[in-house]
Amino acid sequence: MQKKLLLVGLLLIVVLFSTHSDLKIDSSDKTYAKNISTFIQTNGQGDIFYQKQCGYCHEKKELIGPDMNKIKAFYLKKYPKKEDFVNAIITFVSNPSKKTAIYLQDKDFMMMPKMPFKKEQIKLAATYIFNAKSFK
Repeated sequence: MQKKLLLVGLLLIVVLFSTHSDLKIDSSDKTYAKNISTFIQTNGQGDIFYQKQCGYCHEKKELIGPDMNKIKAFYLKKYPKKEDFVNAIITFVSNPSKKTAIYLQDKDFMMMPKMPFKKEQIKLAATYIFNAKSFK
């Protein structure tokens, strides 16, 4: 029975990757492959994806990146509407730079590195950030 379930699971993964060209993995890019794997493991849920990918830097006791509560508050002041907020996060995370940054308050941190996230992944995480009460 377990072998059948394993085979069905593998078959579903193959079908998923073969039918959704935007989810195909370039085997030469291990970071991207790991990221897509995490996205699939989270069933496309923004909260879980956020915890696995964003929370690592923005929610630890010793932060690697600025505190997400501060980032969210700053973005909400400028973009109180959900769609605008999400789009602003997508713009920055897709191409982090001083030009695309809105939150530049914490000088203790370097600019966020470019991450190999797909737009849909960023959108799910940004929507979760907008809806969440607080972080940590």
